Amino acid sequence: MPKFDFDAMTEKALGLNYFKNAGCAVNLSRVSRRQNLTHPHDLTETEHFHDFIELVFIINGQGTQVLEGNEYQVSAGDVFVLQGNQRHYFKDVGSVEMVNLMFDVFNNPDLISTKIKQLQGYKALFILEPQFRANYKFKNMLRLTRDELANIELILNTMFLEQDQKKEGYEIILVNRLEELIVLLSRHYSNIKTTKAKALVRIGKVIDFLENHYAENIFIDDLSELANMSKRNFMRIFQGAVGLSPINYLKQIRLQKARFLLRESNHQIADISMMCGFTDSNYFIKCFRHAYGTTPHKFRARFQQLPVETLIAHDRE
Repeated sequence: MPKFDFDAMTEKALGLNYFKNAGCAVNLSRVSRRQNLTHPHDLTETEHFHDFIELVFIINGQGTQVLEGNEYQVSAGDVFVLQGNQRHYFKDVGSVEMVNLMFDVFNNPDLISTKIKQLQGYKALFILEPQFRANYKFKNMLRLTRDELANIELILNTMFLEQDQKKEGYEIILVNRLEELIVLLSRHYSNIKTTKAKALVRIGKVIDFLENHYAENIFIDDLSELANMSKRNFMRIFQGAVGLSPINYLKQIRLQKARFLLRESNHQIADISMMCGFTDSNYFIKCFRHAYGTTPHKFRARFQQLPVETLIAHDRE
């Protein structure tokens, strides 16, 4: 994860305090000041950030959540995602009962299956909305009806039971239930009718396209058409949601794919360049060096333990 410069008053919630079992990067907790429900390392009313993702379910009551300095009124049925790098806390929390579902995909990238990550609602809710909300004071979040919340609570209660009893295989059930919740929430988010939520779902569709067609020639006009937006509106919303322009995001995908191929394959550098969508290998080397501070050849030598003498001449700095 990248490093962030937060105020010294902001605490960091460490995953090692919540994920006690090294084989299970999932943890649930209940918080209710009215019922005196808390848990160790409870930072609900203290500004903090963390090195994991947190799903927050408002079960009862209402209160105020503060995210990156912006205040949001929340009440029963609200669900929102907190990414690891976002400063947040609750105030006026006295009447709120909530469930925090924490999971660590940063240190466990395979925790959530690839099929789930490809859901448009997943990308919108878990990746795009938290960034967009922080940058633009975007007050939309997922709100469940009372019936929908009741169904979600049933799943959460089974997870609490498994977590408390710790019977053989409970870690598997926790992950399965987490994935079930993510699928259900992603479906709900895809059905939201508000303009901004629908826009984020469309951006999620574009991201899925980029991740699956990164080796092809891709043009902004085609992406904005895929998102069913004007070019100007598409560029603005994509930048706000992702933090990068579409072109820079595509370049990032291509470079990440190239890193993988450099580590795991014996393809020539020029071939990897083409396979990842760079039609000019010299431009690929320039982009790689700018992003990672080294050249593709030296990067490969480091992982494959090849002698430096094998680096080709045009790669000299």
